[in-house]
Amino acid sequence: MRRRQLVRGVLLTGGLLGFATCTVASVFEPVSDFQLVCETTDIIQGQVTDVQSAWDNDRTAIWTTATVQVRGAIRGSLRPDTLIHVKEVGGTVDDYTIKADGFPTFQKGQEVVMLLQPWDDGSGTYRVWGYGRGLFAVDRRESRAPTVSRYDVVESGRPTMPTDRLPPTALLDGLTRELSGLARRCDARAHP
Repeated sequence: MRRRQLVRGVLLTGGLLGFATCTVASVFEPVSDFQLVCETTDIIQGQVTDVQSAWDNDRTAIWTTATVQVRGAIRGSLRPDTLIHVKEVGGTVDDYTIKADGFPTFQKGQEVVMLLQPWDDGSGTYRVWGYGRGLFAVDRRESRAPTVSRYDVVESGRPTMPTDRLPPTALLDGLTRELSGLARRCDARAHP
């Protein structure tokens, strides 16, 4: 009887440690907003015009690709009216859905501000840089100035990711000014 309790205790402790290890492994490493902006190639304001999800070639993951029409560039070389593709893991194909926690999702018609970096595969397709920290949804209610909410606030109703300069919810003009200022500091540091 005592041996059985000891075995249960060891299994329970091992299981809890394993759970704790898995939980810790899913936490995103804290990165300052300045570093996040400096690592982007482009920061844009745009409109999602199409959203398509599909299995990868191995049928091991679903990826969603959003077509985004650039309305304005805050950083980088993308010009207004350019159409770009932004691809992230997760999505729905037929009746099967994969949701990747912390990764942004897209909705057709949504106006967004995005921090972008091209995928390393040479396809010219972008990804949102900084996971959900790099995507802001724009809200243009008629009775007030346009506001933005970071992806995690839109999805859960509360900020879940760290921030140091870029507030999870702000006026659109304030966010674009802050992003512009951070981008200028990055560029000044890179080209003294």
